[in-house]
Amino acid sequence: MASPEHVINQTQRSADMFRHLLYPFLPYRSFFSPFLILSAIAVPCWLIFRLYRLRTPGHRPSFRREILLLTFVVYFCGLATATLIPNHNSRSAAEAAVGIDLHPNLASLTCSSATLPRGSTARAFCLHNARGNVMLFFPLGILIPLVWKRLRFWSGIQIAIALSCSIELVQYLSRAWSNRNADVNDVVLNVSGACLGLAIVFLLRLGRRGTRPAVARA
Repeated sequence: MASPEHVINQTQRSADMFRHLLYPFLPYRSFFSPFLILSAIAVPCWLIFRLYRLRTPGHRPSFRREILLLTFVVYFCGLATATLIPNHNSRSAAEAAVGIDLHPNLASLTCSSATLPRGSTARAFCLHNARGNVMLFFPLGILIPLVWKRLRFWSGIQIAIALSCSIELVQYLSRAWSNRNADVNDVVLNVSGACLGLAIVFLLRLGRRGTRPAVARA
């Protein structure tokens, strides 16, 4: 039988492990509730629309496509939550911004140690922001060619550019109450993430097409 000290130590280790796994998501904890609320509204509305759409004559339902479309809706709920809800943590940055700088800043995009000292809080925030903006649009690059199979690579990039620019424009127009800061660097990072997702899907498709003749000959 395990001693009380052993049970306490095991519980402490489990708690520490849980906190370690949860730590990367803590910066986004303020988005969880708005995301759940928005999803609770959007998903039922979407399901009702799709059920009505599937009842129309001549429409052939596809379970795979319906799952992809539903995933798309949930993703857009997350995207809207992460980019459009008021962000009180960036109030000072939003108040300091008076316009949109249309020239990408390479030092800001790369979080160069020449402008941001290594180990500084500003550099850590820059790296976190850059990774976040890239990963924010990475699912978009994967989803759009899966939903629209005939979509061309350049068309997918155009969709990403249009969506990212629209988000930044809304952030700029709503900066007085949302405390959001529009930044052209975010567009570059968003599109880079979408390009990465698109490239993965299209490369997998090319690889699959390349193996089909060999399988057929076998």
